[in-house]
Amino acid sequence: MSLTTSEQRWGPLPAEPTSFVGRLGELAEIAELFARCRLVTLMGPGGVGKTRLAIRAAGRLAASFEHGVCFVDLSGLRESTLLPQAVGAAFGLPDQASDVALDALVDYLGDRRVLLVLDTCEHLIDGCAMLAEVLLQNAPGLRMLAVGRRPLDISGEYTVMVAPLAVPAEPPGAPCDAVTLFAERAAAAVSGWTLNEGNTAAVALLCHRLDGIPLAIELTAARLRALPVEQLADRLGRRIPRPRGGAGTTLRAAIDWSHELCSPGEGLLWARLSVFAGDFDLEDAEHVCAGGELPAGEIAGLLAGLAAQSIVVRWEGDGAVRYRLPGALREYGAEHLERLGQAETVRSRAFERFSGVIGRAAAELATGAQPRWLEWFRREQANVRAAMEHGLRTAADEDLARAVLGLGRILALQGLIGEARYWGTRAFAVRDLGALRIRESAELPALFGLLAVLQEDLASARELMDLAEVRARAAGDDVRGLAYVREVQGIAALSAGRMAEASRLLGEARDLHRLAGNDDVLAPVSDVFLAAAGALAGDVENAVRYCTDVIAATEAAGELWCRSYGLCVRGLAVTLGGEPERALDDLRAGLRIKRDLGDRLGIALAFDMIGVALVGLGRAAPAARLYGSGDAALRFTGVSLFGLRHRLREVHRRRGEELIGEGAFRRAYESGAALPLDAAVAEALGEPPGQHS
Repeated sequence: MSLTTSEQRWGPLPAEPTSFVGRLGELAEIAELFARCRLVTLMGPGGVGKTRLAIRAAGRLAASFEHGVCFVDLSGLRESTLLPQAVGAAFGLPDQASDVALDALVDYLGDRRVLLVLDTCEHLIDGCAMLAEVLLQNAPGLRMLAVGRRPLDISGEYTVMVAPLAVPAEPPGAPCDAVTLFAERAAAAVSGWTLNEGNTAAVALLCHRLDGIPLAIELTAARLRALPVEQLADRLGRRIPRPRGGAGTTLRAAIDWSHELCSPGEGLLWARLSVFAGDFDLEDAEHVCAGGELPAGEIAGLLAGLAAQSIVVRWEGDGAVRYRLPGALREYGAEHLERLGQAETVRSRAFERFSGVIGRAAAELATGAQPRWLEWFRREQANVRAAMEHGLRTAADEDLARAVLGLGRILALQGLIGEARYWGTRAFAVRDLGALRIRESAELPALFGLLAVLQEDLASARELMDLAEVRARAAGDDVRGLAYVREVQGIAALSAGRMAEASRLLGEARDLHRLAGNDDVLAPVSDVFLAAAGALAGDVENAVRYCTDVIAATEAAGELWCRSYGLCVRGLAVTLGGEPERALDDLRAGLRIKRDLGDRLGIALAFDMIGVALVGLGRAAPAARLYGSGDAALRFTGVSLFGLRHRLREVHRRRGEELIGEGAFRRAYESGAALPLDAAVAEALGEPPGQHS
């Protein structure tokens, strides 16, 4: 995984699945507006082509922005509180708590010249307005292009009303944009179809009746497989009311007609697919949408039928086929699903599907399947969020607890500490999960206690750890649960500098994990932190032994995340034992894995440890640069660990300053803090910049 796109030129913009037609006037207007203002909002009804226009405009403007374009699709987001995290994730920033995410995003944008595109703002309008105000006030190089059905209504906003495409004059003369769009989509639907003298009048009439609305034109063009254009125009004339009720009424009539022309199975599938907040694959559609009069074996054929009618968008990438419902058609499907009385049932199936996959993923995170599951989550994040929102309201307590626990582990491995805590906080707020009598009753508060420790929220951490211990004792001294309790207590003590207490607690955790036979991905963390405590206390021999055990066990299982920490901490122990040159092999091997996983927290900590080794080798300037790069990377994880990192660095920082002088050390630190992350990783590994991709 290259980190370059998240550091320099974000994106890319979404691919345009079909040709782009017209809009030259709007494109010119948008470009002219950005020459004198910083926020432009594209407004218009559903189906009018706002998103396509935004993507095309952003692509044409990209060269004007030194640091590129960032596109954020908000259609799958339901909570305004997650807006800063969602935008941060689009920039490649790991997650943090909601109260920190906005500040971190402002800090990250700084003086960068960036165009940020926020698509589908209308359902989060207040949150988008607040976000835009804060970012524009604090990031002078930022420009924003918002897309929605309403303006943000903030100071400095300029709006562009996106109208339907131009329709033919009466009588029809030269082809116009609406006719061109119909002709291109018709040719794609029916091989050999062309616009000619015999059908021009019917196409012009049809485009008039569709009011030039792009989505309505595309849906109708797909019907040429069944009816000639003359019959399409005639039937539309009988369906669309006169006088017209505006673009929304026309689009609704076109969608209604498309729905009526679907088979019963296609119409039902369309409704059920509306529960997907993002794109989806066939397997997910089969699990979520099958049932009753819709057998699983028919889903593939029905889905292909919807794609042929332009109701579902289909595309292939990385060897996989994905589908999605355009926004206006998803809304229509959701309305139909409510009328059928099936909305809660299908959403519950979606929760069952995604929580079930989360459970399988969590069980395999300690194996060679780890990278595949982390990639699965990145792809399905919008659907997982929507499913979890439903589960918070309706799922059984036990099912919700297991889903939140599994999701928390997945998020923790990706550095998404803030979002993990968001779901944990929500779950504990709406349910009495602390009273559950299930195997995971102690693990759940222990995990979120660990995440609170990482963010140095010690009050919350203590409360959660106390709850975890109570639950473990209530379960009859649950060994598995107590292992996690001692692990978190030990990490908290280590972070606070209580080394003897940390070693005792982490040693207990290590023994309890082994007694319980814990094979969870977070179980070896106790060994890693026990080794870190030993190394910092001068017990190098045992620190190396603990790390070697972790490396051997995780390598045998195919696990990467914990193995990389084992390598780094073993390198640290060897460095503190007086052999920094020998330590570099382990430290760099651990950093390579962290880079491949995209684990920015792990990268930042590896930078610190390599910096310690470099100071030991007398190379103070590159060490200072890595300290600067590490602080810059860590700033966006929401994780502090200040006490632990301060103790790790302080002596070696002073040694570095003695070697080259305080001023030179500071200048090297500042140059490292300004370095793009890919370049900093390459420097730490001794690679030429840009070699890794």
